[in-house]
Formats: sequence, structure tokens, C-alpha cells
Amino acid sequence: MFLVEDEPSLMYVLEESLKSLGYAVGEKAEYLPEALERAQSEAFDVAMLDVNLHGQESFPVADVLMERGIPFVFTTGFGARTLPERFQRTPVMEKPFRLKDIRRAISELHPAASV
Repeated sequence: MFLVEDEPSLMYVLEESLKSLGYAVGEKAEYLPEALERAQSEAFDVAMLDVNLHGQESFPVADVLMERGIPFVFTTGFGARTLPERFQRTPVMEKPFRLKDIRRAISELHPAASV
């Protein structure tokens, strides 16, 4: 699992929530450059991408994941309507979300991602 989130406290909560659900977080990124680098070079089965990373949109990361065929879900407080046309069919979890929302989103994206 690749987790991209710019708020450290939410990153921690997400990581712990994912672990409690049986998912392994292998990669994490807080800033767009590091997220883009990891998206291009690291191996993982599924990703959760915060749309806004310190004022920069994570769409270049999403483009790389799409090219690599890696499923992902956007997390945002702004809703799906703010996504570019090319991402209108991408799953979105609107903040704040609950543990059951995380479980459902990840299991729908890639049931084999659990460890």
C-alpha cells in the first residue's frame, strides 16, 4: 500500500487504521516530489492519494499510477466534483471518513492487497 497524505496526524491515523484492517503500508509520502518519485519507482498494490499536498494537486502521481495499472482512491475534503475529467470515475473518499469507509474503498480496489 502507498499512502500519500500531507497532514502528519492524519497520516498516522490512516496508517494505524489500515494496519488494524490487515493492510501493510509499505510506502508513504507527504510532498508531491517524493510521492511522484515513489509512484514511479516503488512496488505496491494499491494507493490512497490526498488530492491536495501542501497546496499542490496529486494528479501527476495519479497519472503515473494509472500508467502503471495500480488502483488508487483519492481522499479529499473538497468532493469528487473538483476532480479533472480524466479522474471522474476514480473512487473518492471524502474527509472525514470512518474505518468502514477505508475498508470498503481498499477492498473494492484490490481485495488481494491485504496481508
